[in-house]
Amino acid sequence: MAMTRSISTPVVTGTHKAERAGERRTGVLLLTPAFVLMNLVGFFPMIYSLYISLTNYNPTHGGASQFIGLKNYANALLDPQFWHAIGLTCVFVTLSVTSSLVLAVLLSLLFNLRYPGFFLLRTIILVPMLVTPIAVGIVWRVMMMPDLGVLNYLLTVLGFQPQLWTSSASTALLSIVLVDIWQWTPFMFLIVFAGISSLPRSPFEAAAIDGAGPIRVFFSVTLPLLRPVIVIATLLRIVDAFRTYDTAFIMTRGGPDFSTDLVSVYLQRINFRFFDLGYGSALSWITLLIVTAIILIFTKLSGFARIISEKESR
Repeated sequence: MAMTRSISTPVVTGTHKAERAGERRTGVLLLTPAFVLMNLVGFFPMIYSLYISLTNYNPTHGGASQFIGLKNYANALLDPQFWHAIGLTCVFVTLSVTSSLVLAVLLSLLFNLRYPGFFLLRTIILVPMLVTPIAVGIVWRVMMMPDLGVLNYLLTVLGFQPQLWTSSASTALLSIVLVDIWQWTPFMFLIVFAGISSLPRSPFEAAAIDGAGPIRVFFSVTLPLLRPVIVIATLLRIVDAFRTYDTAFIMTRGGPDFSTDLVSVYLQRINFRFFDLGYGSALSWITLLIVTAIILIFTKLSGFARIISEKESR
């Protein structure tokens, strides 16, 4: 009996490894065309933007651009408006992603109860992320009008004071955050709900036998098991939130008083309003480095690399 096990085990293991190796090769072959195409399409613009960031290129001035080295980068480091935009963007991303994650987890726990009618309601909740950002910006801009907007009408009916929303520097950024949460919470909900639906039942049954309450089960069982899903959803949302442009530009144009001047809006103004493409390219590269650093810090603190290695080793 023991001899049979010792002989058969390596055969099963070797077959399993061969199957895994074949799956990896198939995946690489399927991804290679897209990888090559994306590099061909993206490589040249990136290298060219890096080159013009070292020049004073501005097509509206006429004449050939001059090579000025790192002057654009030095000017960017001393540009208070640029760092103001970076700070606003970090605040925007933090508020939006954190709120969306909390709401997504709560909604996932609620819909996991599987009450009748939840399927239809779940489908309705997903609608905001299917609407184009430009349409979202236009609709919410009208809804937030101080005098004619439906939101102030509802506040008045409920006995609250009407708000200035995007017309005031003190509330404009929060208004943009609110719209972003409304639109992209369904995206995080979709990922988290899929994660909750696929969790094994045995840990919850063991917790019920031990007499753990719902709150204890959530923090000791559900949340640890959901950690890989939450980390990946948050990472995707952080990257996407840093690129937010359409909604903010449509609703406020970066105002009032630059209170919603996100880095994407500021870069648009430098590159396509002033056409200072050399300086704008330098700002874009600095922004890319900042976002990359933030992502690396997040992946380090969240243990993202360890989660991926554990998934691959299974």
